[in-house]
Amino acid sequence: MVDYKYKLSIIIPMYNAEKYIGACLDSILDSDLLKEEYEIVIVNDGSKDNSPEIAQNYASKYSNITYLSQENQGQSTARNHGIKTCQGEYVWCVDADDKLISEQLSKIIEAIDKYNNLDILAVQLQNVTEGGENLDLECCQPTLEHNKILSGVEAVLSGYNPSSICALITKKQLFIDNDIFFVKGITHQDVELTYRLMPCAQRVVFSDIIPYLYIYHPNSTSKSMVPEKKIKYIKDDIYIIKSFRRLALSFKVTNPQLSSVIFNRSQNVLFGLVYSLYRNKKSWRILGINSAIIAELKKENLYPMHGKFDSVKKMLFVRFILNISFLIE
Repeated sequence: MVDYKYKLSIIIPMYNAEKYIGACLDSILDSDLLKEEYEIVIVNDGSKDNSPEIAQNYASKYSNITYLSQENQGQSTARNHGIKTCQGEYVWCVDADDKLISEQLSKIIEAIDKYNNLDILAVQLQNVTEGGENLDLECCQPTLEHNKILSGVEAVLSGYNPSSICALITKKQLFIDNDIFFVKGITHQDVELTYRLMPCAQRVVFSDIIPYLYIYHPNSTSKSMVPEKKIKYIKDDIYIIKSFRRLALSFKVTNPQLSSVIFNRSQNVLFGLVYSLYRNKKSWRILGINSAIIAELKKENLYPMHGKFDSVKKMLFVRFILNISFLIE
């Protein structure tokens, strides 16, 4: 049995976050968590601004803050480094440009203790503007019963929607024992990992705790209309589809129902991707986005789309519109 120094490790990957990292750290340090209960592990991913100096200053003042540094390799690698080196029983990934709700953090430890030997405690995220205005909630998982212990397989069968890793406080050994880590270089790393991770869990609770402020930044990669960035962003969805299909195949013999649910999820991602090409064709075509994505889908044998979809309406839309390439390219 592993002897952990802390109950909770908060992993913060950081790249050029001088505008945000201080507020992020203060939101954690101002909480009523006991110092001996948690650590903060900051992983500097080759920042070129003043954020390393800011983070190191915090680390020099607080014994439960660890500062790590690596050459720029992306958020995935930074998170993996933090997870592997942290000393907490549970891991919580927090983004450097977000904040936590200080008075909610003690509820995390209380819930972990209450439910005893959890693999995953899921929380909800409050979307806010940069000015602090509340938007909607995220990662609510409306198809799942809250505050009840489920297995990860039951969660997936009941409609678990793969989401931000920031919404999952996860036992470190779940990552280690199943060799599940973030894929380097993809934009949607959270969605890809959380769907692989969930079926490995034996004890999961989807709570109604809202401890996280997910700050909306309008200049994020997903909003970019630079063709190369947009193509990369959409191509990462193709990686997700293939990952989900590999996952479905891994359960085909041992749990056919789970395999079917995961495959259907991959079909929905594929449908959503092609539909976005169709919906945005007027502006995307001239940028070369649609032709590049359709070519990649054909290369991966994902277009024209095959197999069943979860409604007759979708199947008809695929057959008579989305699978007719000249309507999209």
